[in-house]
Amino acid sequence: MSMPVKRTVAVLFGGRSLEHDVSIVSGLQIVHALDPDQFVVVPIYIDQQTRWWMGDTLWHTDTFKRGGPDRSQLIEVHVSTGFGSSALVPIGGLATAVHAPVPVDCFVPVLHGTYGEDGCVQGVLELGGCAYVGCGVLASSLGMNKRVTKIVAQQAGVPVVPWVAAPRALLDRGPAWLKELPLQVGATLGWPVIVKPCNLGSSAGVSTAASADELIAGVLKVFEYDVEALIEPFITNRLEINVAVAGLDEPVASVTEMPVTSQASPLSFSEKYKKQGRKSVGTSEGMASALRVLDPSDLPLETRQRAQQYATTVFAALGCEGISRTDFLINADTGELFFNEINTLPGSLAFYLWSAAPHYWTITELLTRLVDRAERLRAMKRGLQRQPPPELRLLS
Repeated sequence: MSMPVKRTVAVLFGGRSLEHDVSIVSGLQIVHALDPDQFVVVPIYIDQQTRWWMGDTLWHTDTFKRGGPDRSQLIEVHVSTGFGSSALVPIGGLATAVHAPVPVDCFVPVLHGTYGEDGCVQGVLELGGCAYVGCGVLASSLGMNKRVTKIVAQQAGVPVVPWVAAPRALLDRGPAWLKELPLQVGATLGWPVIVKPCNLGSSAGVSTAASADELIAGVLKVFEYDVEALIEPFITNRLEINVAVAGLDEPVASVTEMPVTSQASPLSFSEKYKKQGRKSVGTSEGMASALRVLDPSDLPLETRQRAQQYATTVFAALGCEGISRTDFLINADTGELFFNEINTLPGSLAFYLWSAAPHYWTITELLTRLVDRAERLRAMKRGLQRQPPPELRLLS
């Protein structure tokens, strides 16, 4: 009896964003979670200069300590752009002479943040006609921009907290904005407020402000990382609740989680990704290491169910695929639930939210389902008509 042919899956991680190290943690977790009985897994490390690397050492966490991978042990590759011929092609004379292109059945991007989560890599894969897990170009770019995502959520009937956007172009208007922005924020939102980048995750550049001076300092800090700052009211007595969604034939919501954090500040990068002082990439457990309460019993069932409903609503409104994690805020004084943001590539693909409930899947089972769906979507796209009708042909 012949053995079934394994499919080749390439996992992309690293990238140019501030979340480079977070992506490595998540990527290696996915590399080891894919079913070895069904897939040949190829780790692909994208460095901070956006060069793609392939090699056996990329399986090991120690490779990314003490300065990162030794390039002499890796092969630089690029993804082929011929429509429908997905392959990793070695770059350079010796590499091309010794190593043949590696055909790839499906890609799994695990690139958090800009140049990976925002539609850039998805565009490359679309041009190549590749199957890939996760959101497409449009949903990725919409989900990355917190302001635009709020607008879409509002249109879908999901409540959001009010906001004021501050584009980096304010710096070109002269000193007037230093007075105008605090006046606008005070009149619209009141004090205190949260200041955060519009296009970043992992709590990078986030601060709180209770005065005009603190607001300006927070906005200028954001401008070091992003082209737009988003300012929102700080809900003093607030709770945070998160829920993941898997894009299968119908979007499916996970159990809820409540991160354990200080009321005085948002969940920090350290609280999210480091545990008990263990700071190296090789030992980090990613988002699974953060302190959290899964499916908190002291939170009303109606609130948990509403968060799951809102999460699937936003997922569908954006046209998401793959796995997302949607974060909500609860005003504990009023019981109001607000959409906060969506992470279209959450840390560790939020696997801890699926493995927490026995009626869900393991991360290995879920990844298999997502790869299967990605291949079905590629087949659907390939079946679309690519030839223009006679009335649109100008050169015949």
